[in-house]
Amino acid sequence: MRLSIFKNTFITLLGTLTFSTLCVSQDRYSVTDVGSLTGASTVAHKINASGHAAGTSGQRDGGGAHAAIWNHNTQTLRPSSVLDDSDYSEAASINNRDEMAGVCNTPSNMRAVFWSSNGEIRELGALPGDNSSRALGINDQSKVVGLSSGPDGQRAFLWTAKNGMEALTLPPGTKSSEAHGINNKEQIVGDFRGSEGTHAFLWTPKVGAEDLGVIPGYQTSKATGINDSGEVVGSSSGPTGTRAFIWTPKDGLQPISDVPATELSEALDINNRGQVVGTYEGSLGNRAFLWSQRGGFVDLNSLLPTGSGLVLTMATSINDQGQILAIGMAHPDITADRKMDQDEANELHGVDVHSFLLTPKSAFSDRN
Repeated sequence: MRLSIFKNTFITLLGTLTFSTLCVSQDRYSVTDVGSLTGASTVAHKINASGHAAGTSGQRDGGGAHAAIWNHNTQTLRPSSVLDDSDYSEAASINNRDEMAGVCNTPSNMRAVFWSSNGEIRELGALPGDNSSRALGINDQSKVVGLSSGPDGQRAFLWTAKNGMEALTLPPGTKSSEAHGINNKEQIVGDFRGSEGTHAFLWTPKVGAEDLGVIPGYQTSKATGINDSGEVVGSSSGPTGTRAFIWTPKDGLQPISDVPATELSEALDINNRGQVVGTYEGSLGNRAFLWSQRGGFVDLNSLLPTGSGLVLTMATSINDQGQILAIGMAHPDITADRKMDQDEANELHGVDVHSFLLTPKSAFSDRN
């Protein structure tokens, strides 16, 4: 299993800034840089109701990557405990009890791990016959989902304190699978590879796995987020690119049509108010977006103050208060409304990635 998420994010998302806390006063959001453990780069993955966040901090090439938790009350990023001899760790998700789930890489293999609210770490093991695992989601009942891998490929799992790690039952003929998220009704989303390619799935305790299909004209799909109403977000890919989608029990899988029709858009998370965040590639490059049924699509960069020197390229998570985790860059010579030329892009290629916490003002939050 390759250590690709942290490293690839650093390669894609460029930025440079002295890591002191940055608070920007503007019309729509206050913006806080969550900082770094090493003075280099941080990728924040998930936010909870208290504004606390799970993430990873290390060098931009992935070296020294260490799981971390952002405490919104103290405005600090703290390292999390790791397994012995771990050279890579990542906190991928956090629940409202400040418990986290993620992965540690040891000399022998990668292992899914669980962090309690007091910071204690627990190894979750792997499915029978497998030698590696990775946790990607956790709900408020401390139930964890992710993937387990071995000689026969990878399988989505559900872990509970009572039953340990169990493989999810997926459609016959499934060749591989992974689970990305779980809500507080124990509904699980992810993707599986079967005879028709890779498709997003929704798994429920009573029904089992449901194939969510693809956007018409597209070939594959993956589900990345789910809220407590069972609304699912993700992306579907085909000959014309990748398109963000939302799936609801009433309407099924639909493209988020308000997002500009570009070659790339991905929906990464949805809160209980139906607000969706993600990333899209427009004429100016990759940009973070917010979408809701009421408020429609908005490029989050359009809500930042002119001259802030910030460019948000990806929004990874949103809580029910409308607080957003976003990844991007900060540099006094760049602006979100202008595409960098090749010389500028080359100059910034070797700098660090930043994660930001966006807190909305009440008027804007209520509109969405």
